[in-house]
Amino acid sequence: MMVRFPNAVIRLLCSSFVFVMGRAVALPFMALYLTEHLALNQQVIGWILGGSIFFSTLFSLYAGYLADRLSKNFLMKTAGVVVAICTVSLTVAPNAWTVLLALMCIESALTLRGISLKATLADLLPPEQRAKAFSFNYMLINVAFSLGPLLGAWLFAIKLTGPLWLAAGFSLLASQVLGKPAVTNKVSAEIKSSPAGFKATMRVLRSDRRLVLFSMGSVLTSFVFGRFVSGYLSQYLIVSQGAQAAAQLLPFILISNAVTVVLLQYPVGKLMQQKYLFRWVSLGATLYAVGLFGFMHASTAMSWVVATLVFTVGEVIVIPCEYMFIDMIAPADKRGSYYGAQSLAMFGAALNPVVCGFLLAHFHSDVMFWVLISAALLGVLMYFAGTHSQAGKAGKPAQIVEEPMSTIAAMPEVLPEASKPQASSPVLTASQQLAGNRIKKLFPLS
Repeated sequence: MMVRFPNAVIRLLCSSFVFVMGRAVALPFMALYLTEHLALNQQVIGWILGGSIFFSTLFSLYAGYLADRLSKNFLMKTAGVVVAICTVSLTVAPNAWTVLLALMCIESALTLRGISLKATLADLLPPEQRAKAFSFNYMLINVAFSLGPLLGAWLFAIKLTGPLWLAAGFSLLASQVLGKPAVTNKVSAEIKSSPAGFKATMRVLRSDRRLVLFSMGSVLTSFVFGRFVSGYLSQYLIVSQGAQAAAQLLPFILISNAVTVVLLQYPVGKLMQQKYLFRWVSLGATLYAVGLFGFMHASTAMSWVVATLVFTVGEVIVIPCEYMFIDMIAPADKRGSYYGAQSLAMFGAALNPVVCGFLLAHFHSDVMFWVLISAALLGVLMYFAGTHSQAGKAGKPAQIVEEPMSTIAAMPEVLPEASKPQASSPVLTASQQLAGNRIKKLFPLS
């Protein structure tokens, strides 16, 4: 359990839970609040919410750069203050433009805090404990989003701005729970030796083919998982069974998803080992595909619940794997930048409702599910290509990305032998090796 982590990590995870509670209290009611407060139509609200997320996703690259240059503890506390101030400003925002500006600041601060949190966990914990910490943090996020909306609904019924004020209070409280910084002097020295500027850091990120391929894999898996309940499943149920049937089924799906994540996230995270990461992500993506196939053919509430359970186990596996793949290749002095690049996976979640809505409008509903299944399998191919790719482009020095852990050297199924010629395309290499049935040895996973 969490008590096995160092005190600094326990404080960090508790702070994360308090901070996410603030999001969970207010976020589900943001569209309703904007409708009631400013009488905005749904199209404008959609542009505001989508635009703020799009901006924060782009900002994630610079947020990662900041996490490598400044105190992560300071950045997390600053993010909490920014979220609190901007959330309160929403209670007096006079028009849509001020709301958009406030939400852009809020989403960017959330991104900055999330990247700083992950980088700090990596700084404080040895490699063998990081998967457990990432899994535990993700479990706490789901617990917060299980409790927060209930509290927010009660406050929203009492006073329109109630959830916003409470969310601001949680954000400030999270900074107090965080306490003093606990990063070692060794890490501080590594930060001082890192590249001098943002452009230099971006050149390093672009030159690391593994980072590019892992990020592409994250975009694809995020496209499959991101907003799967509030996005394409809701759209599919409304189109195929009507709004009333959708309203009856969605609570079963949401509860099944939340309970499964809370019960399994930490136990599964404890089993993961970095040298078997590709096998784990392959299993998770396969469960995504099986769950999607179940959604395609579900006809009763029980069949929807079973498909959701299978899909959610895939989520429980894939989410920490995405972080661990980046942690595996990130140098200690550039962890923030690498996690910032991985945060671009949010583009996949942002594209999901747009693409799925288009497919449902113009094709048979099965087409949407086959596209999602294909995206999940293509994501596995990207991870496979990344694990078999060199650190940088041809002609680039090998020290651009140093291996942070000695365990990587003991991964014959992950890294290529030095004697093997490198194909011009790592994706082509991965396709050829998968075609050669390299994936047949999926187990053992730990």
